[in-house]
Amino acid sequence: MSFSSDEVNFLVYRYLQESGFLHSSYVFGIESHISQSNINGALVPPAALLTILQKGLLYTEVEWSVGEDGEVARPIEGLSLIDAVMPEVKPPKPVVKTEPCKPGVDSTAPTATNANSNVKAEIKVEPGTVNAGATKSSSSTTGTTTPTESTNEVDSSGSAAATANNAASGASNGNGTQAATAGSTNATAPAAGDSSATAASGANKKANSSEPGSSTAVNNTGNANATSTDDAASSTSTNGNSNTSSSAEQPSSGAAPVGAAVSTSNPDTAAAAGGTAAAGAKTSTAAVTIRVGTQPNNVAAGTATAQSSAPSGTISSSTGGTPAPVEAMEIDQSIEIPESKARVLRGHESEVFICAWNPSRDLLASGSGDSTARIWDMSDANTNSNQLVLRHCIQKGGAEVPSNKDVTSLDWNCDGSLLATGSYDGYARIWKTDGRLASTLGQHKGPIFALKWNKCGNYILSAGVDKTTIIWDASTGQCTQQFAFHSAPALDVDWQTNQAFASCSTDQRIHVCRLGVNEPIKTFRGHTNEVNAIKWCPQGQLLASCSDDMTLKIWSMNRDRCCHDLQAHSKEIYTIKWSPTGPGTNNPNTNLILASASFDSTVRLWDVERGSCIHTLTKHTEPVYSVAFSPDGKHLASGSFDKCVHIWSTQTGQLVHSYKGTGGIFEVCWNSKGTKVGASASDGSVFVLDLRKF
Repeated sequence: MSFSSDEVNFLVYRYLQESGFLHSSYVFGIESHISQSNINGALVPPAALLTILQKGLLYTEVEWSVGEDGEVARPIEGLSLIDAVMPEVKPPKPVVKTEPCKPGVDSTAPTATNANSNVKAEIKVEPGTVNAGATKSSSSTTGTTTPTESTNEVDSSGSAAATANNAASGASNGNGTQAATAGSTNATAPAAGDSSATAASGANKKANSSEPGSSTAVNNTGNANATSTDDAASSTSTNGNSNTSSSAEQPSSGAAPVGAAVSTSNPDTAAAAGGTAAAGAKTSTAAVTIRVGTQPNNVAAGTATAQSSAPSGTISSSTGGTPAPVEAMEIDQSIEIPESKARVLRGHESEVFICAWNPSRDLLASGSGDSTARIWDMSDANTNSNQLVLRHCIQKGGAEVPSNKDVTSLDWNCDGSLLATGSYDGYARIWKTDGRLASTLGQHKGPIFALKWNKCGNYILSAGVDKTTIIWDASTGQCTQQFAFHSAPALDVDWQTNQAFASCSTDQRIHVCRLGVNEPIKTFRGHTNEVNAIKWCPQGQLLASCSDDMTLKIWSMNRDRCCHDLQAHSKEIYTIKWSPTGPGTNNPNTNLILASASFDSTVRLWDVERGSCIHTLTKHTEPVYSVAFSPDGKHLASGSFDKCVHIWSTQTGQLVHSYKGTGGIFEVCWNSKGTKVGASASDGSVFVLDLRKF
């Protein structure tokens, strides 16, 4: 008999998912590297962990009931799981009395007790007691689908088949995890035939920080705090008035609990993240570190009556001491978006990590852990929510078979004629709007974490776990240049111009590269933990980066150190977005704003010119994975694992619209007209909010 830690971890992961602990299972999957195991999740039956535990209990009952002579001395039934693993509880081995053939228990046997004297000395026999197997989690399907949807399936080979009324494809159970349909080769989702069910588009970046085929995590940089002198953060200063009120509404009485999401795959770096702020003590006149000092009116500062559950976040105080909790506020019923203005799209069989609107038409693309991308026609003329299914297949044994890998990223080109997708199978693909596969881009040696078109639409940029970034020729599908400057997996990329781009990595570095140049033209150092996302401002002059070190930094090509080191979030910052405003944009007279989303359940809006936080948005109660500005920059959409999509006014910081879905939100995005918001969720659902007439 033998078993591996990967097998144990996978069974625990599946138990958490089947029991409805979606966020906990997601975090556990990241930390235990489920995506790197070779276990085929489709072959593992439901409730596998409970089944094997039940068998183990039955064996233990038999073992304890049989005497040394092989006869049943005293039947033991209803043995609890805790008693079974505590050696102090095990009754003494029965001994044979002087009477032949009359096995019994020696009355002089000592009584077993533990150090705390709180364990029963003998096992009670309780016939009829329900055993551990009776606690099996529910996995019944509810069949919540959209019966009027029609589906066109397209695989990677370009063949298509139309399927009408695909009602069975979106069945889900009460826990929000996808259940397999009859006749499907996928036993249970979100495993979807593959063990890598934990990663999200951006979340996927966090799920695999070691090289393919490796059974151990890559120690990206050793100690997260062991940085060289020029890597250290810039000097700190206090901006006491930087944080203004974000909402006129008052907070609720209690703090909402938060799942303690740990985004790093290296536990050492996660522990080090809390102490990285101290790295900013080095003196430098080149940058300013902003710490939010005063508390906004809608935050209960340092309340002593907080509930025992974890607060939704904390705000760093420039005066030191214990940070004040950021409490989730109640949502005004009048701002809730009615169901009549929301269209829920069912079809994906696993988590939907990413979604993006076509820039020219009301087509919404989505990417999922079920190894498919889908294109949904959301035009007003189409009331049936037609979908094209883009199946990601690989060559195996001379045939096209499903890759069973997550679709981690997708992006439309500038005119909306082509869709690029990146997958955990290591391939990028280019699709036409009718669902046909145009090109397959194969050069990465491992999962792809990010993928972007340049503005001209002639190049595609990708980043992968193989530590490289690649510029692809979109017309030929060939690798134009591969950049191997990072020492750990590359997590995100963003174009500065049509030929220059920036990339970030778990190695804590940011490289700026240009096509045709064999070395980085600029390298930014300063983060003390992995860098999750980078974004160039609309003018291409400033680069923003966010990290697990809980800081947001602004960089300029004219300086070696960061221009601003913004420290206000109390947990990892997952993503950032610039507003489409300022010179050179369609909104030249509106100030430029930067939004940051964090695992501390808050979103912050920053005035980058002053380096100050202008609004703190605190209504979410769990980690925020996505933010997106409306095309006019007047509103911000945010999506959180609390299942809520909030729409905020960027001018006042007030919540103006809200909608609660059925799963944790991974991505939010606006259509080009600014009339609709799309969102993708952990339960396999995609939904579109129509904000017209509000």
